[in-house]
Amino acid sequence: MNRWDERTFTAEFELVAQRARLTVPVEWRAGAVAAYAELMALTDLLRTPGRPPEQESSAVYRVAVEDDDV
Repeated sequence: MNRWDERTFTAEFELVAQRARLTVPVEWRAGAVAAYAELMALTDLLRTPGRPPEQESSAVYRVAVEDDDV
């Protein structure tokens, strides 16, 4: 499977948005899917096994959702 297949990212984005209870306007959808694809490419880069500690990111961000118990 090609990781950069547009249909795959569209399907993944739809699933993630649905799970997060996000409503993405139709006119924003193509841009949101493209941004999602870029973010997934970056997370793959950050998760590279064997990366020395000095090359790890210095901050971790978390997006809170309404139903978080934290």
